[in-house]
This record gives sequence, C-alpha cells and structure tokens, in this order.
Amino acid sequence: MEKIDFFFDFETRSRMNLKEVGTIRYATHPSTEATLLTYAFNRTGTLKAWALGTPLPSDIIEVIQNPERFNFIAFNVEFDYLIWICAFVPKNFGPLPKSIPLANVHCAMALCAHFRTGHSLDKAAQMFNLPVEKDKRGRQIMLKQCKPDRKGNFPQLMADEMKDFVRYGLMDTRILREVYYRCPPLPFSERWIWEWTFRRNLSGIRVDVDLINALTDIVKKHRPRLESEFKWLTGKQFTTKSSAKCKEWFEQYWPGIKDMRKDTVRDMLIDSEGKPDHAIQALKVKEMAGSSSIAKIDVAVRQTYKGRIYMLFAYHKAQTKRWAGMGIQIQNLPRPDNSAPDSLKDLNLDSTDLASQVRERAPYLKSPLVFAKNLLRRIWIPAPGNVMYCGDFSKVEPTVLYWLSGMGEIPAAAYEEMAGAIYDKSPDEISKDSEERQVGKAALLGGGYGMGWKKFRADVYEKTGIKLTVEMAKHVIKTYRTKNKPIADMWRELEAGFRRAINGEPVSICGGKIAIGPMKWPHQGVQIRLPSGAMLYYHGAMVKWEEETQEIVTMRNGTPHLEYKKSLRENISYRGERNGAIRNIKLYGGMLTEHVTSAIGRELLAPAMWRLEQAGFDVLSTIHDEVWGESHPGRDHEFKALMIERPAWALELELDAGLDNGLRYLK
Repeated sequence: MEKIDFFFDFETRSRMNLKEVGTIRYATHPSTEATLLTYAFNRTGTLKAWALGTPLPSDIIEVIQNPERFNFIAFNVEFDYLIWICAFVPKNFGPLPKSIPLANVHCAMALCAHFRTGHSLDKAAQMFNLPVEKDKRGRQIMLKQCKPDRKGNFPQLMADEMKDFVRYGLMDTRILREVYYRCPPLPFSERWIWEWTFRRNLSGIRVDVDLINALTDIVKKHRPRLESEFKWLTGKQFTTKSSAKCKEWFEQYWPGIKDMRKDTVRDMLIDSEGKPDHAIQALKVKEMAGSSSIAKIDVAVRQTYKGRIYMLFAYHKAQTKRWAGMGIQIQNLPRPDNSAPDSLKDLNLDSTDLASQVRERAPYLKSPLVFAKNLLRRIWIPAPGNVMYCGDFSKVEPTVLYWLSGMGEIPAAAYEEMAGAIYDKSPDEISKDSEERQVGKAALLGGGYGMGWKKFRADVYEKTGIKLTVEMAKHVIKTYRTKNKPIADMWRELEAGFRRAINGEPVSICGGKIAIGPMKWPHQGVQIRLPSGAMLYYHGAMVKWEEETQEIVTMRNGTPHLEYKKSLRENISYRGERNGAIRNIKLYGGMLTEHVTSAIGRELLAPAMWRLEQAGFDVLSTIHDEVWGESHPGRDHEFKALMIERPAWALELELDAGLDNGLRYLK
C-alpha cells in the first residue's frame, strides 16, 4: 500500500529554555506541551490545525494508531518527531500504540541542505521564490504564548490572537509542503547518512558527568578572578560582548581595531610586540575569560540528560557536504595545548575516575581555566565494558589534492619536506616536535586552497601559538605555491571550468575525475560531479564585474607606504545561505578546490562509517576526518582496516589512518 504523506509542524511552550537545555531535555520536560499542530496530507490535502485544549481530530488519531501507513514529514523533523512522541501523543492521547518506522521519517530541511536551497524554512522559500509574506504579528503571538511569567504561568490567547496564531502555523505547513515537493528524494547513500545523523542525535553520546562537574567547579572558582583581574588592569567591567567601552580602552594601544571579536583579539595578540605588558595581559585575560571553549563546559552541564549529550550534528550543513556541530559544537572542541603550564601528562587520562585526579590537582594549578579547557575532549566515554575507538585519516586532504592535481602519492615525510623547503634545510634536519615542522604542516594543510599570507599567519597562531612575521608568512605561502605548482594550476583550472559552465559548456578536469556542468534546477547555475558521483550544487552562479580595492605597498625615501587602488574585476559567485541570509557568495579557484577536496574527504568518510556499523561497531561521532566508534576491546586492527578500505572510484588513493582507543576519547 502506498504511504500517505503527512506534513506536520508544532508550536510548543515549556518552562525550559530550548536554546539553553537542548531539544531532548526540552521535549521530555513535564512542562513542555504542544500548543498548536498544523498539518496536511499529500499534495492537495486541506491545511488543518489542532489547538491545545480541543479534541484530537479523527485523522490525527488515525496517524497515531497506524504510523506505518504514513510518511512523517517536517522541517527539522527531529524536533517535531520528539514533540510528537514525548509531549503531544502522551498528553493528548495516551501511550504510543506503535513506534514510527525510521524509513517513514523524512526531513525537508535535509533535502534543502543536500540540494543547497536553504537551512531554514523562510530561506528555502526565498530560494524557491515562493510568494511568502513575513507574518510579524503571528510570530509575536507565537513568542508570547510560549513565555511563562515569573510564577511559571503561560498567557491565555484572546480569540483574535488565536486566529492569527493558527494562520501563522498554517503558512509554515504550506511552505513545508511546497519546499518538500520541489526537491527530489535524497540519493540512497545520502539517505543512510541522514538516518545515521537522526539516530545519533536521538541516542546521544555518553559523557563523564563527574568530570564535567569537576571542570565546572574549576571554572566557577577561577573565571570571576579573571574578570576581577581584567577590571583591575583596565578599569572596565568584563563582558563577553564586544562593548564600545572595552574597545575604546584597547584602541589606545592598538589603534584602528574594528571590534573586540575573537578574530580581532587573535590578530591583536599576533601584533603585540612593543605593546605595554599590562595591555597584553588584559587582552590575554579577556581571551581566556571569554573563551568559547570554556563556555562549552557550561553547555555540557545544561544539555546533559541521563548521562548523555544529544542533538550534536547538523546534516550536510556545509557546501562541502560536511556535518556542522550543534549544541556543545563537538566539531570545535579545542585540542589540548601541550605547552600549557599545567601538564596533562601527570594524569591517567584513560582512567574511569579522571574526575578525582582533577580535583586533587585543582588547588595547585597555575592556569586553571586552560587546564579545564585542555580536558574538555576527555568527557566523552563509551558504554561500560566497551572501549572507544577513534580513527583519523592521515593527511587525507593533501592526499586528495595530490591525487586530483596529478602529483601522485603524497610523501611519507610530507610535513618535513615542506618545512625543509621553507627553511632551506634537508627534511632530515626537521625534528618531529620542532616549530619548523609545525609551520610546514600548517602550510601543507592550509596552503592548498589559495590561502593568503594574512589568513595563514592568523591560522598558524590560532592553532599553534607560533607568531610568524609578515615577511615569513609571505615566504611560506610563496614557497608552498612554488613547490606545489600543479595544485596552484588546479585552482585556475577549476575556476576556468566553473566560468565555462556558467556559459552552458560542460567541462571535465583533473584527468576526468571532476566534471563541471550547467545546472537548470531549481535555478540556473553550476553543478560539480565528484569522482564518487556525488554532486555539489551552486544555484544562481554568475559572472559579475565588481569594483575592488587593492592594497599596494610603495617605498618613499626608504619607508614603506600603503596606497589603495580601485580596479574592476570579473568575479564569479553563487546564491546561497551565509550568516543567516540568502546572498551572493564570491568564489575563486582556491575556494572551489577546498569545496571539492573536503567533499571528497567526506565521500571517503561516510562509507567507512557504514562499513563499521555493518561490522557491529556503534559509530558515535565524526569530526573533520575522524570517526569515533565503540565496541568490545581487541578490535583495533579491524577498525582501521574497515576505515581505510578504498571505494572503487578511489583505488589509486593511498589511504592511511591513525588509531587511538581507550576508556574515553583520547585524540
């Protein structure tokens, strides 16, 4: 029997703050309830609504009792699915008579993410040029009805307000249905990847709650001290926001700064030579006290539910097909700083009782917040009796770059060779823990995408703490491009192919591995076919002449001076979502190379996850080029062998992976 498409969208209210506690704690909290359900069946079914306090319609009862007959379709379906099973059905019908088969769950947001047509309902409507008006009044009423007063009581909507509230919900469901039917189904392989994401988000990853509490104690004790030190140094109240008064104080030492955001603070620290010690110290205090990594400890406390953290992954969020992090942002966990004054080497990081060791060390710490930040990766643990396996593809993006550009197999000592070229030394002279090797590694990993010297300099400092001079940063980038000329040529080849595809001409490059062609749906644009057959989509791709300002350094009487020259440049761009808005996004050869290379890395990673699950590993997470899994001890070689098995389209690639395993995440 053909299934019936059931489109549904909930409005809810709760005494819990969704953004603070996360979806699982929100959906399962006793105070959470569905206040409005708007829904429709199939392409032409009437848009309908149910409001809290009214009887359940017979067609909704039919869905509850026979879920196997329906396709459950929502935008960001994980939220609506959880409200359905945790709040709506139990409170308005009774215990769930049957579970919803995963094969029957469909996410319109996943379709839009895959086909690059927006990550929110309104942005998807904008990308599809749907005639939608912003319902400001409906949104205001939606926000009003879900906010409890100081006594925890929710407001009662008047009749006219309820009418507008229902209209607001029906509009969302209408857009949901329009968007869903304008997208093709997910390809079979992508459907499995989305299902893994859905399952993992709803099952979460186990965490060491005692360790989280120990780290929280350190932060609670020492962050106020840093804030007091900041006020003593500057006379200004500490704030994590980019306040004008704070900026004004630092501007006396760093003239011309735009704001006090993270990237600005990083650049100020890079260029801190010659600045007063108290100003540098104030900047370091601000960076640490306002660190997003320290904030992750607070997030872990709020979003832990029954010993696990849930809803960690956003499917296909990036143009490169990669996942993005949600909640605690597992993708951006800081790597431990081995140069920190409080060494982690004295701890048994693989112990089941790491928290006790942390509490013993706490009174003697020299840099407590750095110590807590360095331990943040250690909160993730497997189920009792299992060990956690973490495989990490070795140099996968440089390997793919070499393969695409025809440079062959990447050398085993690639970092040392790059460092040798930069510092005019033999690779044998580059020691493993040297600053030279770190710079060589950064160049090999970052230089392949057309990165300029400014960004490279900032990237090296952020990841390693190494301060490169302007001259050295320029030298590194020039050396990379000279040594890897075929890669630099590939940037130009990709950009030229993209321009030709805009004009309707299909192009094959990289020895036939990459195909670029014109795209007709849903807007004219360009699509890139990867070696695996997967596609990258660039809607509204176009060529446009734009005025740009170039920074030129000239010498006057032996002194460098900056001049600015305006010129016209023929830029390429596409239409997509960035920073919460639909806009034209500029492209260039290096960025296209990054998209293609990173996406190929993901095309290697996803099948590895599938093979591991088929072999009985519980795949817990993926971060960049890592896969975490758990199983019983003694499966190290099996995990690695499954991870580096090459698909048929990549038999020429030499894949390798590092592997760690233990009683917690140890990378």
